[in-house]
Amino acid sequence: MKARLTLVLLFPLASLIPPSAPAADRPNIVWIVSEDNSKHYLKLFDEHGTATPHIEALAAEGITFTRAFSHAPVCSVARSTLATGCYAPRLGLQFHRGITPASLPTGLRPLSEQLRAAGYYTSNRSKEDYNFAKSPATWDDSSKNGHWRNRPDPAMPFFHMQSHSQSHESSLHFDRSLTETEKTDHDPAAVTLPPYFPDTPLFRYTYARYLDRIRLIDDIVGETIAKLREDGLLEDTFVFYFGDHGGVLPRSKGYLYEGGLHVPLVVRVPEKWKHLVDLERGSEQPGFVGFIDFAPTVLHLAGLAVPGEMDGRPFLGAGISRDEVARRNTTLGHSDRFDEKYELVRSLRVGDWKYLRHYQPHYPDALQNNYRYRMAAYREWRDLYDEGRLGSDQRQFFEAKSPERLFDLRNDPHELANLAADPAHRAKLLEMRAALRKKLKSLPDLGFIPENILVREAMDDPVGYGKARAVEIAALIDTADLMLHPFAESEAALREALDSDGAWIRYWAAAVCAAYGEDAAELAEPVRDLLDDPDPMVRVRAVEFLALLGEIDPRGPLVAITNGTDDPVEKLIALQSAAFFHNHPALAFPFDADAFDPVPPGSGAERRILYFRGDWIGKTRRKK
Repeated sequence: MKARLTLVLLFPLASLIPPSAPAADRPNIVWIVSEDNSKHYLKLFDEHGTATPHIEALAAEGITFTRAFSHAPVCSVARSTLATGCYAPRLGLQFHRGITPASLPTGLRPLSEQLRAAGYYTSNRSKEDYNFAKSPATWDDSSKNGHWRNRPDPAMPFFHMQSHSQSHESSLHFDRSLTETEKTDHDPAAVTLPPYFPDTPLFRYTYARYLDRIRLIDDIVGETIAKLREDGLLEDTFVFYFGDHGGVLPRSKGYLYEGGLHVPLVVRVPEKWKHLVDLERGSEQPGFVGFIDFAPTVLHLAGLAVPGEMDGRPFLGAGISRDEVARRNTTLGHSDRFDEKYELVRSLRVGDWKYLRHYQPHYPDALQNNYRYRMAAYREWRDLYDEGRLGSDQRQFFEAKSPERLFDLRNDPHELANLAADPAHRAKLLEMRAALRKKLKSLPDLGFIPENILVREAMDDPVGYGKARAVEIAALIDTADLMLHPFAESEAALREALDSDGAWIRYWAAAVCAAYGEDAAELAEPVRDLLDDPDPMVRVRAVEFLALLGEIDPRGPLVAITNGTDDPVEKLIALQSAAFFHNHPALAFPFDADAFDPVPPGSGAERRILYFRGDWIGKTRRKK
């Protein structure tokens, strides 16, 4: 079967506004969103990508943004920011598919709702995937039939968003036997693999197959532009094409590397409204733009005020200078829970310098996430690691990380050479470290409080909750940052933190000990006292440190914590630690699935139990 598929007719024909509808007095906006692809798969942005003639034609009549970023490498978190113009960790939206939807703060409404209140017809076809509680006023129509043609008055301006799953990671969940029976349009032998991948036929086939999927997205872009032209609306409409975050081969989606965050963005500028854009059509904009900026930009193009509650700034529209935008050079990245997999990571990119801060560095990137490992290439990569058949660059994904990493992207675009310990770059490291710390405290970043507490206490008003606890959150960040110094310099502060009255100070102190590992061995006794801590999440962190030292077997304590709570989030956090030890490359602590009490079907906890049982492949299903 050919990988390029014949496209079915995209939109219904019944009850549609006829072509050549009257022009609105405000610009229309269309967002064409491809799921799970970074900029690296399009030749327009990367020499190793595929040709995308329709997107390239869009660029010839618009602006190519060469440095556009999602702030999160997964859809629900990224889309929550697209809708709100806000950093997800400030609004309590940072966990993928939140256990409890968060309430938005007073004065902040989703972009589509604001446009709708201003007289726009708003339609979505049809993926939403928000982590906040949506009101009925969010869209005029959000369904598989959502379309600008369904607006009741042809003179109404419209905002239309359409998402396309042809590039979603599920498109690579194929049985590896397919490599023998189904050819790809792109030649696997001709693709250029990143150096962190093993060069195998399966990886080459997977990469080529994904390039085929990007060509399908390009066809959809062409079909959509043809519809706008047919309707006489093309020169009244700003058309944004972008990826909803990076992905989707291993080490991209779910991770704060450039492959997870750096997205393609092209904005076609209509003839009627080109006076709103301080750039020539067909030009490039090298300034940094992020998803926090998309909603403010659309509101500004529509002539509407940008709410003060939004974190972003417009990058197009009246009065927006191309030179000012070109000077923007900073983007923040964040990663928290992704399905059942937890890891707190933050990133800051300034120009071509990238700083990654791993707050739980003992967790390898490769830590089990069932949905990820449904991809055959993921499983092959892990098999090759277990067999000792990988080079040093290819092994990094499976090994513990440094708490902080510094990359020079100009010379190291694949983020492999950590310069954090290089004396020649000490000043840059300290500069980036301080800038990230300041940013996280200013939000304040709710990721430093465990999810079970946020679900229990914060979701009715996460922003207010964060403001009321800004000083406490700053103290948690300072405690976590003790791991950045030699142990001798942090020991006294760590001892004090381990004995703190604050549960979350104790929680982070134990996590810091795990990051130090053997260097903090003399703290084993005070940490051992935390095995009886009144808070189960503190006990989990204590178990991790002591088991890494070889002081205890983690299985009994983690099973007891999991079975001893009725809180589903506490179970999930404890099971995360169990999964870490279950397949730890240097420790042999396999968990018995039958040791755990029954958990709800379809839950994250069940995914972990299936993993322990060894029958998780093919049973891990979830919505796209």
